[in-house]
Amino acid sequence: MEIGLIAVFLCEGLLILFGLYLIWSWFTKTPFYPSKTKPLNDLIKDLNISADTNFVDIGSGDGRIVVWAAKKGFNAEGIEFNPFLSLISRALITLNRVGKNAQIFNKDFNNHNFSKYNVAYLYIFPEHMDKLENKLFNEMPAGGIVITNTFKFTNRQPSSTYNRYYIYKV
Repeated sequence: MEIGLIAVFLCEGLLILFGLYLIWSWFTKTPFYPSKTKPLNDLIKDLNISADTNFVDIGSGDGRIVVWAAKKGFNAEGIEFNPFLSLISRALITLNRVGKNAQIFNKDFNNHNFSKYNVAYLYIFPEHMDKLENKLFNEMPAGGIVITNTFKFTNRQPSSTYNRYYIYKV
């Protein structure tokens, strides 16, 4: 009987956390749409990006791209505004044992300095991208690469495209 009661409380707790996550996403207009890592393998290979690259995933969601980048040998960091997804990301990093090369920051990307990154990856809505565009191109080092998934910057033309990815040179 006690195990059943514990299971009920655990399920209710998870439902409450999921409800808080949904409310947070709705109010902040930052829903979670996961990226696939498989197409990125070919893209990174074609761009000839070396393993010691400083990589950032802006709007990193559940951290799958950060884990993927860390496994590729990149110094990978993610920036995620949603605290629930940041927690999931940290757990995924721990489970994949890539904590040496991966880190998640739970913060607004407007409060982050991008000067150390050679590659930035984004899969965020255009209204957020337009706020980020000047910041990235002013702070990232010359020769840096910005990869956007699905959406383009409004005021800048991509250097190239690869399937649903837009590649910009800094």
